[in-house]
Amino acid sequence: MSRRSARRPPEPDVREPEGSDAPGLRIIPAGYLLTTHFLRLSYLADHIGCREQPHTHSEHVVIWPERSSATVDVEGVQWSLSVGRGVWIPAGVPHTASRALTTPLTATYVEPSAVAGRDHPGQVTSVVVNAATRELLLHLSESPMPRDQRLRAQRVCLELMTAHERPTIELPLPRDPRIARIARMIVQDPADDRSIEQWARITSQSARTIARAFRVETGLTFSQWRTRARLARAVQLLGEGTPVGAVARRVGYATNSAFTATFHRVLKQRPRDFLPHGRASAG
Repeated sequence: MSRRSARRPPEPDVREPEGSDAPGLRIIPAGYLLTTHFLRLSYLADHIGCREQPHTHSEHVVIWPERSSATVDVEGVQWSLSVGRGVWIPAGVPHTASRALTTPLTATYVEPSAVAGRDHPGQVTSVVVNAATRELLLHLSESPMPRDQRLRAQRVCLELMTAHERPTIELPLPRDPRIARIARMIVQDPADDRSIEQWARITSQSARTIARAFRVETGLTFSQWRTRARLARAVQLLGEGTPVGAVARRVGYATNSAFTATFHRVLKQRPRDFLPHGRASAG
């Protein structure tokens, strides 16, 4: 089955040819306030939509998972998103997003003039995309309706997308080649508990060099960065419904209590609060 699906926005979606980042090119149909694309599907305007290479838009965009959880890279910072939360990316801010067939990510592009002078963030931030908003956005993407009715519904969506209710984990991704490999390996396996001295031996450099590079690149100590990497993965796993005990083990904590204490210290909430629909947290 191809990525093109019966799920298609009813508005016309024909755009100008390649040249996505040039001023004046827009993805939102003329006269409307927003449009929503499922990033696992293909659209005529994909050359100016979200993609896996760094890019920008002349529109604001809210990227949110339709189900489960996912990550988005914005200006070199990895955002972990679970159902109910999205990341608001203002126009002109570089970002990347998965277009894999399995991705749960959805992009809602917002016309800047639709929120001008209103209480919407002017910087990258987490926003609430609650069940009512998700259902309305999905309905708009699939269902034909009169223009006036569609505009009213779009205005409601913009009102409902508010500042975040839950804290989020921002994980700065270092680019310094001295530590980029270390960071990638920890992101791939957050349970890796090798010390900075062990990493120094593996990478043939001093522990002081690694420590200084992490501080300069991320603003965090090595230990602080690794904790964030672990919690970012934990938020993903919890959003997928993985029991708290299993999450704790998979991100490197020997006990539930140690994991819960760290999670609460950093995020000010319990791990079970991030489980979908109050799913049981036994592990």
